[in-house]
Amino acid sequence: MTIPEPGPFAMRLQQYLSSPRRRGSILSRRRRQAGKWLPASAGMTLLGLSILIFLICATPCQAQSGDDAALYRVTDVPVDITSDSSAHARDQAIAEAQRSALEQLITRLNADSSLAAKLDDDGVSALVQNFEVQNEHTSSVRYIGTFTVQFRPNSIRDWLGKSGSSYTETRSKPIIVLPILISNGHPLLWEEHTRWWAAWENASNTNLVPIILPTGGLDDIAVVSTEEAVDGNPRAIKALVDKYQAGGAIIADLEGDLDNPGSNFKLIVTRYDAEGTAASPLNFTLPPASDKSAIDNALSAAVKQARSSLESAWRETVAASTKAPPMRLPVVVPIDTLDEWTRIKRKLGNVKAIERTDVITLARGTTNIEIEFRGGVEQLQDDLAQQNLTLTQDGTGGAWVLRMNASQL
Repeated sequence: MTIPEPGPFAMRLQQYLSSPRRRGSILSRRRRQAGKWLPASAGMTLLGLSILIFLICATPCQAQSGDDAALYRVTDVPVDITSDSSAHARDQAIAEAQRSALEQLITRLNADSSLAAKLDDDGVSALVQNFEVQNEHTSSVRYIGTFTVQFRPNSIRDWLGKSGSSYTETRSKPIIVLPILISNGHPLLWEEHTRWWAAWENASNTNLVPIILPTGGLDDIAVVSTEEAVDGNPRAIKALVDKYQAGGAIIADLEGDLDNPGSNFKLIVTRYDAEGTAASPLNFTLPPASDKSAIDNALSAAVKQARSSLESAWRETVAASTKAPPMRLPVVVPIDTLDEWTRIKRKLGNVKAIERTDVITLARGTTNIEIEFRGGVEQLQDDLAQQNLTLTQDGTGGAWVLRMNASQL
């Protein structure tokens, strides 16, 4: 049995891999996809291919969690390179996309922004697990494309640690987004699926602040009407936050005429906490789009500005919490076996906010511990949830109880 011939993307990838300068490093980063594009001329047997797939699936990089991988993935990285040939332009574009993605990742993690400039292209490339070409256009001397770059989480952590830079991986609770389009003075939220809503649907969810777009069903409309969202009704917003078990919400008001490319767009972003209390609104003015096809790009830019404001606010919150003195919390851990406690202890060690865990008593059925941590209890609960651990208070003012999620038992 022969292996099918590669498709168009695979052929472009093979052409790129033929570049002597990049062949080895890129091939190692793309080895997960090798089984998809090896040509029949490789002369591999079905048995050989099966062995290759087995080895690929056994690589350590596959063991990382979905949340971990998503946090270290940077999407929608644009590049536009002109060189003496299309091949050279493509090589330079890949190197630039990886560097630009690394700079964005460093900002996301709130690490030292000057670190990326200290690495050469090979140093940046060593931190990359793989990349994807979202779209591309080429000429004889020019390459225009958009990339997604997936970094190696452990390699990034090691690099930042050796560089002496602090960073945060603490993700906030999801935030609900209500994208309101104000056109000719008329607000639209649930009434129709607007291009402003679509721009939020197309946004990646890889940042420290995950977002939730409500389904827009009758149950959502019953909780918060368009008028209540425009007015910022605290009761209605809190009810929606509770419905989705989110950490807060933002109202993203975009005012502009989507049928008139020459008009300016005004964006007002208002954040609400879990109780429906509003923070000071942030105002942005976007430059006019050159034509109708550029309006979608303008909407994407507006989403990025709104997301950036959320990220900045969250990084400030995390930074402030790490400067506060540590807190100590007595916790009861129900366990059935010693192995269960060992797994819980290992997960506690993965939570950066926890500075130490002291065992007070260890007995059959129950372990009493004391956790020393920085930040608030709610933030600690979020961090533990990412490790599939649930921290709850038993009744009003009762003991704090830590359990491993049933799916992990």
